Amino acid sequence: MLGGETVATMTPSLSDTRSLLIEAGLDVFGEFGYAAASTRQLAERAGTNLAAIPYYFGGKEGLYREVVRHITDHLRHRVLPPLETMRQRLAAGELDAAAAAAALEQMLTGMIEFIIGAPQARRFARIIAREQMDPSAAFDIIFEAVWQPALTLAAALLARVRGAAAPTRTDSLQAYALFGQVLGFRVARETIVRFVGLEGYSTAETAEIREIILQQTRAILAGLQGERP
Repeated sequence: MLGGETVATMTPSLSDTRSLLIEAGLDVFGEFGYAAASTRQLAERAGTNLAAIPYYFGGKEGLYREVVRHITDHLRHRVLPPLETMRQRLAAGELDAAAAAAALEQMLTGMIEFIIGAPQARRFARIIAREQMDPSAAFDIIFEAVWQPALTLAAALLARVRGAAAPTRTDSLQAYALFGQVLGFRVARETIVRFVGLEGYSTAETAEIREIILQQTRAILAGLQGERP
């Protein structure tokens, strides 16, 4: 006991220390990249001792992988929950062209609200963008947990919009093109903020961007439905 408290209550718990290091990793890895980020920077930003990184994560690489998993967990909970229901309904033949188009709009709306509108999105985007341009072994975590299931479903929905039984290579490319509308506003944030004079991004600005993206998407989907024989 010390001053009526146990020592354990005055020091960070295991989960607290892990969380502090993961939060620090989001910023340090995002600012400097994996290679340039040092364990000393990570420990100082987290307010922990240097030995905590190998103790909890096995080293810098282990911490980086946990940071990436932290990002994908947020994306999966905010963007992907409706996907399994959509996938099941699609497999059961319950989605016609109109319902498939509505499902695509729902997917894009979830992406917009998180990737553009969520306060922590900028911190996440820096690491995601780095992994796109210079993928590490951790890219598999992002791809398998988020992009592969989301794009696979989007391509299948586009095929259903066209009245086709299975998605083609073109559907896969178009699926990414639809997602790219959202990603562009995050990756090129500074350009659009300066060009249009935005705050980057307020609730009203996010709503404005959402409407523009959905309008463009509806026009694309209407064109695809017009191609049906």
